Amino acid sequence: MDRGGGDPAAPDTRQRSCPSAPAAPGSLLLGVLGADGRIHNLRTAMTVDQDFLDAAGTNGPVEARMRFAGRCQTSGCSQWTGTRCGVIDRAMAHLEAARQSPVAADLPPCVIRGDCRWFAQAGPAACGTCSLIVTDTREMTAAE
Repeated sequence: MDRGGGDPAAPDTRQRSCPSAPAAPGSLLLGVLGADGRIHNLRTAMTVDQDFLDAAGTNGPVEARMRFAGRCQTSGCSQWTGTRCGVIDRAMAHLEAARQSPVAADLPPCVIRGDCRWFAQAGPAACGTCSLIVTDTREMTAAE
C-alpha cells in the first residue's frame, strides 16, 4: 500500500525520511526505548549533534535505546528491496504471522509521518509496528 499520494501504480519519487536511520550528527531523535520494550516517540523534533551522541554513547549503543530518523537512502541502503524498504515489510509480516494487530485506534505522535518511508508504504499499520522496532539489538556489555 503506497500512501505517497497520486497514482498508486506510479513509483513514489518523493524524498522520504527513514524512521530507523543510524545515529549521526544531524539526525532527528525520533523516540526512546521504554521499559515496556517499545519505542516512545518524541512530540517535538530534536536534531542531535556529536556532543549528544558522545554523551548518550557512554551508556552503550545509542541505537539500542533510541531511534533516529534521517534521509531514506533507497538504493544506498542494504534494507532497500529495489522498490521499497524491507524493514517495515518484514516486521509487519512477522506480526501478521504471530496474529498480532499493531494498528491502534489513535496513531502515536510522530514528527516525520508526513514524509515517513514506512507510512508511505503501509499507512497506519506501519505506525503501530514502528514502536516495536529497535534499530540496534546488540547486547549491551560493559566493554561497549
